[in-house]
Amino acid sequence: MVTQMQIEDQPAAEPELAPLMCARCGTELAVESEPWPEFCPNCRRTLDLATQFAYSRGRDAFIAGQEILINISPKKRRKDLTTEQELEGLQYYTQAYSSLQQAFLAELAESQRQLGIEMMAAMVQVFLQHGMVSPLEARYWTTLMIELTTQLEYARLIEKLTQSSSGLFSFFLRWRWQMRKIQLEQALVGLEQKIMLLEQHIAFVDKPRARKALSR
Repeated sequence: MVTQMQIEDQPAAEPELAPLMCARCGTELAVESEPWPEFCPNCRRTLDLATQFAYSRGRDAFIAGQEILINISPKKRRKDLTTEQELEGLQYYTQAYSSLQQAFLAELAESQRQLGIEMMAAMVQVFLQHGMVSPLEARYWTTLMIELTTQLEYARLIEKLTQSSSGLFSFFLRWRWQMRKIQLEQALVGLEQKIMLLEQHIAFVDKPRARKALSR
């Protein structure tokens, strides 16, 4: 849970909502005003607008906070002092973190899930520097980011292995891919165990639905 550190609940300005997406088929809905659609025009699935709005708020607040924080000179960063500019960036990050936590309680489109994990992993590193999140929670999202990166590499490797090829060079190339595939499978097993242990220690009231099983 993020500690507020005298940070207001809302930043000074509310960012515009990002495009909504269907969690099932990933269709992007270019909707700018009410009435909001109830169904996806592509797959006809009922849209979870509350989750989409939460994700959208989180994404846009993260972008706003990131733009502020990356422009702060390293010379102005001190562990024992939070500048006014940094405080503003942390306000956006706090809003983003809260909104994405809400969004991860339900299903997101795959691109949203992946970007959501990246944003959470980035924010907990900043929060950790200010004592705003527990090391355990920071390790959880960081490990999820490592798992996601490993899964994406594994999926790309499987795609390469399914492509037909012949010749001596291709044989050695495929052999290297097979060895890397085994390494990644072992890494994913280890990450699975670490994440399960972290979830047990954190004892989520509502566990985030941020992970996706990888077909092997």
